[in-house]
Amino acid sequence: MNRRQLLQSLGMLTAHTMFPAVLSGFLASCTNTGKKEHACEFFTAAEVDTIIETIDLILPATRTLSASQVNTHVFLDQVFAKCMTDEQQAIIREGLDKLKQGLASATDKMSWLAEIDKKAYHGNEDCVYFKTIKQYAMIGFFTSQEGTTKASNYVKIPAAYEGEIPATENTLNYGRTSLKFYL
Repeated sequence: MNRRQLLQSLGMLTAHTMFPAVLSGFLASCTNTGKKEHACEFFTAAEVDTIIETIDLILPATRTLSASQVNTHVFLDQVFAKCMTDEQQAIIREGLDKLKQGLASATDKMSWLAEIDKKAYHGNEDCVYFKTIKQYAMIGFFTSQEGTTKASNYVKIPAAYEGEIPATENTLNYGRTSLKFYL
């Protein structure tokens, strides 16, 4: 399988038969905020530190908790372990090594990560691992209780349908997290 086919199949993870079980297990564990220890199925101890640092740069603590505080890294661990093929896992592992080295040597980690993000979304095959990590970090965060109720415009009892809603830079998403993080 060549790299292009592999990248296309990464998007198919959400159709994987284990994905609903992983997502429901993650949602059930969201009440354990701030707990970093869990039995990793995919990540090594060093990789857990790298992924926590990365997802906290992507989704830092603001008026909401950070991504690692809502156990997004646990979600990533389960998805990568249960829903990826060996080839896909190898790409993620290779990418985690690049992230670890880059974050360790970067003077401005946020700028360095922004550059990796830019390269990943412009088709650079050396950075494609980051696109997958970012997408699943976003899914994990915005399907957590914190992401759904505080980072989105959560409406417990929906009102009438509004077809056009004016948006500004302060507008949050409207609570739907149906995998719309793919750009």
